Amino acid sequence: MKKTTLVVALCLASQFAFAGDCVISIDRKACAGKETEAMKPYNGKNPTEETKKLDSADACMKFAEKSSKIIRKGTLTEKTVSGKFDGKDLGKTFSDKAECK
Repeated sequence: MKKTTLVVALCLASQFAFAGDCVISIDRKACAGKETEAMKPYNGKNPTEETKKLDSADACMKFAEKSSKIIRKGTLTEKTVSGKFDGKDLGKTFSDKAECK
């Protein structure tokens, strides 16, 4: 019984041992006259940071790339995302642009 508990505990601990901190920095540029609306979901802050536990720098890079996509078209004209995995710069910046209406 004790051996089984130890094996399960070690397996669970090993899964978490490889997870690292993925910190992305997101800079948004609002369309003219839409600054308040565009930044409202972020409490008016720009740039913002988001941290997520991920397994690798590649996973962090995919998270940064996905996060760079402009979803609310018409409020943002540009969005740029850079990231670090366990404090090390990913070495790539992702961005997306959209036209203002």
